[in-house]
Amino acid sequence: MVNPRFQSKIINSALITAFVMLIASTSLSASRLLNYENRVVRAAEQVERIKADREYRDEGITAIKRLLPKSESVEFGGKPVSVDNTWLYELIDEYVAEDEGTPKNAKLTEIAGRLRALDAHLRKADASESNDSEIGHKKIEEILSRRAYQPEPETAIGGFIKRTIRKAREFVSQILFSLQRLLERIFGAGAGSGWLSNVLLVVVLVMMVIAAASLIRRIKRPQPKRKRTRVVLGEEIAADGTSRELAEAGFAAARAGDFRTAVRKLYVSLLYELSERNLIELDESATNREYLRRASGLRGLSSPMRYMTDRFDTVWYGMIPSSEADFSIYRARYEEAMENARALQTETVGVS
Repeated sequence: MVNPRFQSKIINSALITAFVMLIASTSLSASRLLNYENRVVRAAEQVERIKADREYRDEGITAIKRLLPKSESVEFGGKPVSVDNTWLYELIDEYVAEDEGTPKNAKLTEIAGRLRALDAHLRKADASESNDSEIGHKKIEEILSRRAYQPEPETAIGGFIKRTIRKAREFVSQILFSLQRLLERIFGAGAGSGWLSNVLLVVVLVMMVIAAASLIRRIKRPQPKRKRTRVVLGEEIAADGTSRELAEAGFAAARAGDFRTAVRKLYVSLLYELSERNLIELDESATNREYLRRASGLRGLSSPMRYMTDRFDTVWYGMIPSSEADFSIYRARYEEAMENARALQTETVGVS
């Protein structure tokens, strides 16, 4: 007769095995687009929580990676779409490696902005499924294959650095190998693996490090002190910079056909102008949506600024190409917002 306790253990083990197999089969199947889009939103919320609470940083990063694996398959219109979230992991790694300060906060703002832009594009593409499933499917594939949501290609400088490091490692390995062979010839075949060989290798390595450090000190030049800067959405602005200078840089970018940079420059110019007129307060960790909320109560600014914020999300974070006609409309709304900002300050001064 089977022991009841042993029988119970067998049943429990079978149930656990079945449960694990069920979970595994579920995870292997493609998730629906709506599920993926919801996870993108929740990941963006985790970024906002990290910004508000540094103690939550490690837990929040773990949650983001759990929500959005590096690669997965998303079902849309009855067809699977391969998703590569490596771009997100690379941005997170850059954020973690960055020292505390403005660049680190700017990197977090960049992550939040790209996640929100991705969410907006996915919702628009999902809405097109009811009209034409094939067009919607192609749109999703196009969105998730954009450079903004893929690993950055290796640059010429990056490739040169990698090749230099590889050659340096090969050079050091060759020196160590030659030294071992020399010791074997002088002290015998077993010397290369003995304590004397190890001591000499350590001495040589220390001497190489000292020589390299000395060389670096000699060629290092004192860096000129930089002026104190202000940061708006990751854009560094000199202490004596003006919103007009930012706008001129934007107009110059537009004339050169770089409408993406032009949109960014004009948006930052408006925020800087609003700050200079004491209408909003700048915060290096604030996002464009947070600035929109701060200006929502300012008469005459809500409408043009909402339009500019949406376009900024689409063109800058979403990497959607912009045209000269689009920029002309954007510039008109910028000038409308600037004029209303000047009028608001005049009214404020008159009342006081």
